[in-house]
Amino acid sequence: MADIHINRSGGTSGHDALMGPEIKDNDLQKAAEQFEAIFLRNMLKEMRKTNEIFDSKDNPFNSDSVRMMQGFYDDQLCNTLAQHHGIGIAAMLVKQLSPHHKA
Repeated sequence: MADIHINRSGGTSGHDALMGPEIKDNDLQKAAEQFEAIFLRNMLKEMRKTNEIFDSKDNPFNSDSVRMMQGFYDDQLCNTLAQHHGIGIAAMLVKQLSPHHKA
């Protein structure tokens, strides 16, 4: 059973499932980085689709195994970019969603 404490203002704090979990700064940062990685991955995927139009069937780099390895590379690239402040989406999300942020 979760410990629930009632504040002076009548609010509650704790980890009760009905009230929702407390969001930690590190959790928010990781979620924002994952969102940025997904965004970058989708952007790269659409960019690669335009290259498929120009590829010929005789091209040795136009095979399923090369596309699979390229997909792995793109996934890792997007995750690394997001973790190292890629294009700034994660930082902006953390800033706006942080409980310390004032509108």
